[in-house]
Amino acid sequence: MPILGRILRDRGIVSERQLEEAIQHQVLYGGRLGTNLFELGFITEERLQDALSKAHGVAAADLDVKDIDTDALTVLPKAMAARYKVFPYKVKGKTLFLLMVDPSDHEAVAQVGFRLGFIVKPYVIPEFRMVQLLRDYYGVDERWRFNDTRKASPIAPPPTAPIDPATASSLIDIAGTRDEIVEAFVAFCHRYFRRVIFFIVREPWVVGWSGAGEGVERHLVSSMRIPLDQPSVFQTVTRDRSVFVGRFGAEEENQRFLSAIGKRPQTNAALFPIVVKGRAVNLVYGDSGPAGNIKANLGELMVLAQKVSRAYLRVIRHRIAENRKAMAAAPSGLEDKE
Repeated sequence: MPILGRILRDRGIVSERQLEEAIQHQVLYGGRLGTNLFELGFITEERLQDALSKAHGVAAADLDVKDIDTDALTVLPKAMAARYKVFPYKVKGKTLFLLMVDPSDHEAVAQVGFRLGFIVKPYVIPEFRMVQLLRDYYGVDERWRFNDTRKASPIAPPPTAPIDPATASSLIDIAGTRDEIVEAFVAFCHRYFRRVIFFIVREPWVVGWSGAGEGVERHLVSSMRIPLDQPSVFQTVTRDRSVFVGRFGAEEENQRFLSAIGKRPQTNAALFPIVVKGRAVNLVYGDSGPAGNIKANLGELMVLAQKVSRAYLRVIRHRIAENRKAMAAAPSGLEDKE
């Protein structure tokens, strides 16, 4: 959100360099700008809350979990809370005090108000706080924190089947978001492997994000959360930024993963990183099914993996340039707007 960045920069809370680092973080790990600034340690929650209030022109919620109205929780169904990323704070008469990540989402306000029969009064809270509330009170999967907030471009539909190198390369070249890049690369990996699982490296965890192939369903991938502080192939590949092809060892985390995907321990598989600026930001797992062995020659795949890294950097540069332009065009006098 350019207005948020401008408010924070003009107040001297964050520097231009910190904003650009947060944008890089945002491209790689998803989420909103404020979330990434907070996670990088560039801003306190209180200052972010205040800036979000100014940017959206709505009140910021002075959140105290002791004040959450349990009656309000029964009013808003889990499905609606998860879809719109909103949380019911209080109910007074026919007014629902609704915590929101994006109070400018008029569809969410209208749908909640119309379907539930309330007048909605929106308050803004940081995204990372909403993640916590939806997880703790509704049991909503917190992986949505890693969603890319930039909508995919309509240039090309996501591939639904294995694709050839030329098609994958072309799709990666025109991709405008991380998720478009991932979709094309996973589809290409599916040409090599019967099963592919794509992970986000978010220390101290490796988190399942996407996948393709037989039995690789969304709920399976989303349930994967592998600790990097325990011995495993995942730890080694992340730390050494190396390619692994072989049988997974007897370590507990390895065996837990193999069991989750129904892979026989005596068969081999591949695990390799996507590296950006010397750091593993993703891991890609591939195999030839529960009982199959993969081919050792993955040269073409490794070449395209490097292209993925370059594509990430291209998107980062583009986003930074867009942000500079938008901030320069943002209206002045934001300090006085309520």
